Amino acid sequence: MTTVTHLECSITGDRYEAGVPQNLSAGGWPLLVRYDLTKARENWNRDWLANGPRSMWRYAPVLPVSKPPSIVSLGEGWSPLLKLKRTGARLGMKDLW
Repeated sequence: MTTVTHLECSITGDRYEAGVPQNLSAGGWPLLVRYDLTKARENWNRDWLANGPRSMWRYAPVLPVSKPPSIVSLGEGWSPLLKLKRTGARLGMKDLW
């Protein structure tokens, strides 16, 4: 499922294995997740993005999850925006969301 190739130190560029729990690089710097975007493109298209699940899992090909059964979801993401008409009027704002 995942297209993650490795983790990379944000400062030094040192590479770390993606399948092993990591925290910071050896130097104490944040790690960046690197992906095989060509592989992601093969398995993911605009239709999937437009019509996929209305949650963060529509982006699964570029999320660092290797085993779908390990996904835990409470339906997060895709929260609707609500127009705050009365609050906007009180603050003198015509278009407050």
